[in-house]
Amino acid sequence: MKYFVIALVGVLFAFPPVFQFGAVAQSNIPEGTEKIFIDGKEYYLHKVQQGEGLYRISVSYGVSQKEILEVNPSAAFGLKLGQVLKVPVIKGRNSTEAQLKSEEYIYHTVEKGQTAYYIAKRYRVDLQDIYDNNPGSDQQLLLGAFIKIPKDKVRHINYTISDDGYYVHKVEPKETLYGIAKKYRLDINDILKYNEGLESGVLTAGSFIRVPVDVIEERDLAPKEKVGGTDDALYIYHKIKEGETLYSIAESYNAKPHDVIIANKSINANDLPNGYLVRIPKASIKHGKKENPFEDAVLKNHKIKKREQLYDVADKYDIPSDIIEKVNASAGIDLVKWKKGMVIKVPTKKWVEQYYESELQVNLEDSEVNKKGVLPFEKMECDLYDYSLTRPSIKVALMLPFNVEATRRMNFTEEELNGEMIQTPNENRRLSMRSKVFVEFYQGVLLALETLKQEGVNVDLFVYDTAPDSLKLKEILSKPELEHVDLIIGPAYSSNLKYVSDFSKQHEIPMVYPLSTLNKQMDHNPLLFQANPSDTLMFDIMARRVIQSSRGNRLVMIRTENEDNEFEQRLSQLIRDKVYWESFKNGEVPDFVEYKFKQDDLASLERMLDKNKENTVLIPSIEEAQVNRIVTTVKGAADKTKANVTLWGLPDWMKYNTINPEDIHQLNGRIFSYYAVDYNDSINDERIMAYRHWFKTEPIAISPFFQAASAQSNMSRYSLWGHDVSYYFISALRDYGTNFPHCLLHHKPHTIQSKLNFLRVSNWGGFYNHGLFVLKFSPDFNLEIEEVQ
Repeated sequence: MKYFVIALVGVLFAFPPVFQFGAVAQSNIPEGTEKIFIDGKEYYLHKVQQGEGLYRISVSYGVSQKEILEVNPSAAFGLKLGQVLKVPVIKGRNSTEAQLKSEEYIYHTVEKGQTAYYIAKRYRVDLQDIYDNNPGSDQQLLLGAFIKIPKDKVRHINYTISDDGYYVHKVEPKETLYGIAKKYRLDINDILKYNEGLESGVLTAGSFIRVPVDVIEERDLAPKEKVGGTDDALYIYHKIKEGETLYSIAESYNAKPHDVIIANKSINANDLPNGYLVRIPKASIKHGKKENPFEDAVLKNHKIKKREQLYDVADKYDIPSDIIEKVNASAGIDLVKWKKGMVIKVPTKKWVEQYYESELQVNLEDSEVNKKGVLPFEKMECDLYDYSLTRPSIKVALMLPFNVEATRRMNFTEEELNGEMIQTPNENRRLSMRSKVFVEFYQGVLLALETLKQEGVNVDLFVYDTAPDSLKLKEILSKPELEHVDLIIGPAYSSNLKYVSDFSKQHEIPMVYPLSTLNKQMDHNPLLFQANPSDTLMFDIMARRVIQSSRGNRLVMIRTENEDNEFEQRLSQLIRDKVYWESFKNGEVPDFVEYKFKQDDLASLERMLDKNKENTVLIPSIEEAQVNRIVTTVKGAADKTKANVTLWGLPDWMKYNTINPEDIHQLNGRIFSYYAVDYNDSINDERIMAYRHWFKTEPIAISPFFQAASAQSNMSRYSLWGHDVSYYFISALRDYGTNFPHCLLHHKPHTIQSKLNFLRVSNWGGFYNHGLFVLKFSPDFNLEIEEVQ
């Protein structure tokens, strides 16, 4: 008997309930329930009523089933009418009825291996909130104990319905697009239409896809014969009757029992409350009787071990769990009765592969070819296009505010002669400062076109001056030739972005937004490329690289006292989360110090540094004055303590001329940068020499080392960027044709100052550039350029 009770408690550990008392408050402690003290401990005395189960009692009293079984071992063998149970009184949880009725908390039952930090991350609350509401939780969490999560502290993130009315589905490991479409009773093309990023044939676990609600709702999703109950777009709702089980209800609707159980996790399958509603997923309902393909499956027996679940068996044999379910259903084995020692059937992997091959062939034969002539979700082949066969002319529209009229006015002098105004050209030609950046970019485009010409590529370049305002841009967009270009580069300003983006989406023309980082159209246009990297989209990559470099070191993060700086707050929080998550995941205690910098507080910083190991120091700020003061103080602390320090900084630092470059070298500076020119590269040297010859000026990176950017400079800052952007996209059109957006993972052209790498911001949105370098400054004044992978 002892063994049986222990086994049952083990099962309860495997399936601990998560209570939200605000959601299950129909049952509370019955009025007039008596209390008793036994061996100094306080208990409620509860008399079992007709139809009552252990789960319902545990919910009523705000305790777990495990906690009831620990003081009532005989309850493991079933409850009898009139039986009296002892229910522990737990201070702060069920000591008063008013507390049970409270909607202030979510109650979480601690599972094996869970920490307070893990629970805080799961419910998106601060770790201190867990400690404050659960005394002793900062020392140890007991398996099966309840943790109170204050609802008002939860940071809500809703992935269910997007603002524009889509279901947003998170892709799980091993999930297929066919399976997702089947779940929502849609065609694959219905999903591809609203998630253009999936046309490459790649479905990534953890990504999100949009499921069109209007398509779901306009179809008749109900089965031909409805047993009873109400329904909506995704579910039929069945009212529970006396004697029914989830398995019998699923059978009556011809639905998969496993899917019905998963859809009703909050209900105890062994104690169904009469009159309650259960959900029948419409996608799980089988229509008509088909020939059973699983009857002839090659099977082997598997004996269920203690605490082993279906997903454990699926993982062990590398067989999808739904196949195991179908095979056992065909063999007459009810997996709903899952228990230790039960023998189930598992098909061989070879048979499963043959089954999927036959299923895929049937699906492809039944599928319609989409408008691009590609079978739905067939993986895009990126090596089939051959530009050399016909060498078509690639048409590119360049839209920038050159402000030609402003420059023209600067270079002509008006004077009156015989009553007429005569314009005389000035001897020394000048360029409007407002035009300089865009002319430099254009010169870089011309340099790229010269290279492409030598490589045998034909390009028709249409150049448009979008200055002075949006009216001029609308006039340009109405030109008939624009509907037939292969690529748009521009506009320069965010105020004009929506007009061009709408045009791009309407005519299915890829567009590159080349200069600004302010972009509100990324989620609305799957053909929009954000070329200039945005810091906030790069936080995760930067944080991961810093933490990777700090393994085995002391990591010191030095914050400013500016609590209102959202940039610094977000990056600091991300670093903090990643440090603790990586450490706890590996069973380690992180050597991490966070310090708010106070001016002239050199002594405190000295104490932060460890003299016996490497120190990785990160300053997550882009405020120039603050950064300069902190760097100077870190240098002083490192000199005084003789500690080994590696200093990490952000891309904006490269344009701060107040920073002493010598300090960066002495501190083994590691500065993130989006731009870096390798002058030892022979191809770079050749193209830079050509630029000097053509335009009689020196091209430099947009962010030269520790120099303030200046339009007054005689050097060309944006020409290499113009070269890289235009060469990257025009060569992509040459190599992959109009399908190039789906093939960019393979596209690695030679660029001069930036490694352009593009990722989709979502499966339905555009692309952002995540190309990033680390500039490594060493004490011997050498510089190494590392591309962040």
